[in-house]
Amino acid sequence: MAGGGGFGSGKLYTMEIKFTASLPPIQSAINLDGNGDGARIKLDIPRSDILEVLKLQALAGESFTVTIGVNSE
Repeated sequence: MAGGGGFGSGKLYTMEIKFTASLPPIQSAINLDGNGDGARIKLDIPRSDILEVLKLQALAGESFTVTIGVNSE
């Protein structure tokens, strides 16, 4: 953790979690809340990336930035 802070310390730290994902072919893949001021996204992630996904548990209750890059085939 950079900056010497931990979770909830109010200090900035850097943690990179990287995995491949896709939006599932279901109607509820992206949900907007009833007030229109939030959303929930569901992702399909391959088993080979599950260890990276488990790192997200450490961020429960925290805000974080999500960046999307498209993989070209």
